[in-house]
Amino acid sequence: MTIRSASTVCLLRPEPDGMEVLMVRRSSASAFVGGAYVFPGGAVDGDDHSDLARRAVCGVEDSEMFPWAAAALREAAEEAGVLVMPEPDPALLGLHGSDLYTALAAAGTALDGGRLAYLSNWVTPAGETRRFDTRFFLAEVPAGTEARPDEHEVTEATWITPAGALMRAKQRDWFMLPPTVLTLRTLARFETPGEAVVFARSQDNVPRIEPKLVVGEDGSIRILMPGQRGYDDPSVL
Repeated sequence: MTIRSASTVCLLRPEPDGMEVLMVRRSSASAFVGGAYVFPGGAVDGDDHSDLARRAVCGVEDSEMFPWAAAALREAAEEAGVLVMPEPDPALLGLHGSDLYTALAAAGTALDGGRLAYLSNWVTPAGETRRFDTRFFLAEVPAGTEARPDEHEVTEATWITPAGALMRAKQRDWFMLPPTVLTLRTLARFETPGEAVVFARSQDNVPRIEPKLVVGEDGSIRILMPGQRGYDDPSVL
């Protein structure tokens, strides 16, 4: 099965009650984890590799990283209406893909890839019907930054503290996948976006995390994380 490249971004804003992260709810009609609460993100596509994208996204010096960074910023704009740039232009909202990049380049402005910090790399387990190699980024945005769901890919956009989001998952009010939960646990360690960004950038090696699926004799399925007992068993997918 082809493993698609994808990006997601944890948008962080400072607020009086603590750091908040933007969570969006995927449309229930989505073919992939419909109804789940996630961070804005999606597949890296051809537009993200283009020369046009390089005119519309600034601050990313690593050419190998560029398409993932561009996709993260593009998806934040498309799905959640958040433009990560010094002076967001409302006229850019509602644009997608090459249309967004074209409008940015024509206006002589750009999404700010310099605000991104690479946090982690998750790979969907073998055995899933769709597999992604996803890079997780952090990006600080100003206090009071508003978000709006596109009502197509995502139907809700909520600013919430990482601890608050984890509580909703624990109470089963929100359905989340393990990468989302574990990323929130990491974010909950920090009081400000700046602290979280410094942590991400201080990593000598960004962790690549590849969970595995275990199918029990009764047909039940559980997920094994690296380091858990049985993870290195050759019989595990």
